[in-house]
Amino acid sequence: MSFAELRLSIATQSLDLVMQHTIKQSLSLADAKAFPLGESPLSFIKQQKIETLYIHIPFCHTLCRFCSFHKIKYNEQKAKLYFAALRKEIRRVIEGGLRFNRVYIGGGTTTILEDELVKTIELIKSLTTVREVSCETDPSYFKTGNPEVLNGLVDRMSIGLQSFDDNILKASGRYEKFGSGDEQAIHIQRGIELFPTVNVDLMYGFKGQTPSSVVTDIKRMMQLEPDQITTYPLTVGIGKSRKKSQCLAGSPKDLWPQFLAVKEVMAERYLMEFPWTYSRNFGQKVENKYVLDGENCFGVGSGAFGRFGEQFQISSFNIDKYIQLIELGGVGTNYHNLLSSKSIDQHHLMIMMGKGHLDNGLFKAHTGKSLWQAFPLELTYLLAAGALIKQGNDYRTTESGQFIALKMFSGFLAGMDYLREQAIDLAA
Repeated sequence: MSFAELRLSIATQSLDLVMQHTIKQSLSLADAKAFPLGESPLSFIKQQKIETLYIHIPFCHTLCRFCSFHKIKYNEQKAKLYFAALRKEIRRVIEGGLRFNRVYIGGGTTTILEDELVKTIELIKSLTTVREVSCETDPSYFKTGNPEVLNGLVDRMSIGLQSFDDNILKASGRYEKFGSGDEQAIHIQRGIELFPTVNVDLMYGFKGQTPSSVVTDIKRMMQLEPDQITTYPLTVGIGKSRKKSQCLAGSPKDLWPQFLAVKEVMAERYLMEFPWTYSRNFGQKVENKYVLDGENCFGVGSGAFGRFGEQFQISSFNIDKYIQLIELGGVGTNYHNLLSSKSIDQHHLMIMMGKGHLDNGLFKAHTGKSLWQAFPLELTYLLAAGALIKQGNDYRTTESGQFIALKMFSGFLAGMDYLREQAIDLAA
């Protein structure tokens, strides 16, 4: 191991420990407060610009072992009641003054009831003018469903593959659910043909994976020519989900060579927008962005989060209670918590690191602080680790810095897992 690799290894190991501490400290819901009876969460958003409406669909036919998102086993009757309540909530927040530019629909399995999903998107489009509707789904939907009904309603489809490797699919419980890698490739191709913009998720860092096997996955995906490919390490959480994901994960030391392999093979036909997101460099330019830059958003549906300024909102993680809240004339948000300005700044740091450029003037105009005033310890660490190079008043991310940004993103995902675990306890 070279000195540079040793320095990076020490830096990332220490980063993992610091992130675990920071997540538990800054994302604790111990002080979360329930909204008083009769007080509407909408009062918090009237003076806020909301970029995105996030919609959560918490139903799946089978439950993947490494997924910590809020979901339950599919029940048609309950799902129909849920969608009816969801549309009431959407109408209520729009009538309450909520305006947004984009819609992101996540799950669970968002396409589990096509007709209900279509009604929901059509309602939004009848009441608002939105720039983009993004929706998650799985590869099998393009075999068992009728995705043509969403053509013209969904601008971006994000398909969760994770791997073409049948051994990984079997270990993670996805082979039985979605079929072999060969079968899923056929389904994904159909999705690419149907929708204007398609993103496909791949993960690496599984037990038994090597740089060579990761490259095999990436090359196979590149042959399908999706608009974007999102690649990131298997996220090992810090709470209850850690045990089930840890049993699938390889050694942390294997991630650096795997990241380099991903970056090298992607460069043949894809541009790195973030160390975890690559857009094709051929054909018409990809305009739609998959990664949100930390802008304000509002969440609807059971299991949704939202943020506007330092106000963090949590919707009920109990589906029956969520439906009851809507039927009583309210909205799904029933808890709120303040985020520290430090934790918000750290999110901005991750995004800037990922983009490769820390613009001091832009950051100061946005926050009133210089980068050094906001991040004295972080910048000292990142410069010492060789992650950043100073250029005038700004900083540039090195290749090592790109990897550290990827680890920060993985830590962010772990933080969201931690939030969901606490929110489930709040709902109990």
